[in-house]
Amino acid sequence: MVKSVISSKDNKKIKDYRKLNTTKGRKKSGLFLIEGEHLVEEAIKHGVNFEEIIISEGFDHDLELSNKALMYVTEEVMKSLSSLETPPGIIAIVKNVKERKLSYNRVLLLENIQDPGNLGTLIRTADAFGFKTIIVSPDTVDPYNPKVLRAAQGSHFHLNILTRQVSEAVMAFKGLKIGTSLDDAVYIDSFNKPDDDIMLVLGNEGSGLREDTLNMMDINAKIDMVGDSESLNVAIAGAILMHHFKS
Repeated sequence: MVKSVISSKDNKKIKDYRKLNTTKGRKKSGLFLIEGEHLVEEAIKHGVNFEEIIISEGFDHDLELSNKALMYVTEEVMKSLSSLETPPGIIAIVKNVKERKLSYNRVLLLENIQDPGNLGTLIRTADAFGFKTIIVSPDTVDPYNPKVLRAAQGSHFHLNILTRQVSEAVMAFKGLKIGTSLDDAVYIDSFNKPDDDIMLVLGNEGSGLREDTLNMMDINAKIDMVGDSESLNVAIAGAILMHHFKS
């Protein structure tokens, strides 16, 4: 059977899918876009619902794509869809991941994180250390931003990622709430990992947690640093803290 290959960047579906590279387009459609064989493979492995899978003409892969809606396109059309300088041979249009049963044993709450690479790294690290529920504030960068998805390397499909107001999330959590601050905080090495459910709260790259958020915490923690640097990148600090408090 001869495959029909879309060669026009003005094709209606292609134009609609191109909008998924914007936050507005993702929110309006309830869809997001993932790029590359690895992310598509992870999505398949974890039973994600696909709208459609787009494949460059002549692209070879080992993915099991039976019973999936497929669209074949020219390299030029693929380039128009991709956010990468070198477009991949495959892109998938994915339906928003449904909220799973909440796991409150380890929760990561992120307030006003702005850099997509930082958010993606935090999501991937949370996956590694057993923080199965991630809550992001509405002013945090969109978790389904293409750069966030690439940095997280498929961890979106393993976790529950929610958007909530910080005060709402904190008040609903019944376990130990640990904020992060350089002032009026205790070194993490000075106390053992608690037996309680833990919510670890990280703030903006430049300004950290807001004062009203810090005031809602049970304890504020910091990392002992022996060098001359005054602070750590939020993703690095988050990795150290999540390892310390891992489930």
